[in-house]
Amino acid sequence: MAPNWAEAILGESHIGGKPLASIVPFISNAVFEQADIAVMSDAYNRAIEDIYSFGRPNKTVEALIATRIITLTKGGERDPDRLRERALAACGFNLDRAR
Repeated sequence: MAPNWAEAILGESHIGGKPLASIVPFISNAVFEQADIAVMSDAYNRAIEDIYSFGRPNKTVEALIATRIITLTKGGERDPDRLRERALAACGFNLDRAR
């Protein structure tokens, strides 16, 4: 289940006891609907979880993933699975290799 808007803004949502990060700090020069922020935050959190199969991501990698998700959303993509997959692929991650 995607976090609601308030949870996405405040970063207070949890999955499996772990707090989720919000994509909001990475958004600049753009305005998104509440639902879009929730979708982007969901895609971002799942992408970061996927990257953990390669090792702990640093802040630069997290920012690249977030920026790519935001760019894809600006371009009209709203499916969280495609956002996640395309952002990871654009950053050179092949999840099939990690599994």
